[in-house]
Amino acid sequence: MRHSPPSKTILVVIVLLALAVIGIVFYLHRGTSGLAVHPVPETVVLPTPGQWPSTVLRDQTVTDNSNYYTVSAAYPVTNDTVINNYFQSFVNDSIAQFKDDISWAAPTPGSAAPSTPPALSLSIKYTEHKTVRADNFVFSTTTYTDGAHGLESTKTFSFSPTGQQVAVASLFSNGLDGLKTIAPYVKAQLVHSPGADATMIDAGTAPTVDNYQSFTIEDDGIIFIFDPYQVAPYAVGQQSVRVPLSVFSDIASKDIFTTR
Repeated sequence: MRHSPPSKTILVVIVLLALAVIGIVFYLHRGTSGLAVHPVPETVVLPTPGQWPSTVLRDQTVTDNSNYYTVSAAYPVTNDTVINNYFQSFVNDSIAQFKDDISWAAPTPGSAAPSTPPALSLSIKYTEHKTVRADNFVFSTTTYTDGAHGLESTKTFSFSPTGQQVAVASLFSNGLDGLKTIAPYVKAQLVHSPGADATMIDAGTAPTVDNYQSFTIEDDGIIFIFDPYQVAPYAVGQQSVRVPLSVFSDIASKDIFTTR
């Protein structure tokens, strides 16, 4: 039996298939001989750690001077509007309270301005102390409203890495009852300080919110700050006590003091 030769169409298809096979083989084996071709490694972009909401962007200053008083205050402006409102409200309220306290010294309408420089004053400054666990802001206020000396007071704000304000009750798993655990330790530290006054210490270290409202959160515990007249006479100055985490580890807030 005689076989007819393949048609031109079939021959073209066969040639195309052969070329395709050769092309695939060449593609798979390219670079295996001769000059080695090294692929360019991808650039690995590491994620940028997120900024804490409490990160300070700049300082805001407030001044107000008159013939009988001076006001100078500073507070930080951060990434977070809520945090900024805490600071701004504190400064504004402090200024308003100061002006109310010295309203007795305001010149009466029509009276001559004092010939001496203003003596009454309000000064507000702050420091930031950031730890792994919290961002702490300590505001120091000094007022002089007439008298033998000025008055010093402290206001603290502590914020978690997510920007939540930490209240004293939040430091302990059992809330304000946690103060009953740390109060004896604080008292024991203060009785050995120079100029200690047992009566003032007893009252000033009682486990109440007012007594322990000023604090900073450290990596290894808490520092509580006591203003003049709270646990010692004015001449002794501001007092502070560091309470190690070991003192209250059983009741430490896991949200704050869990190892990071």
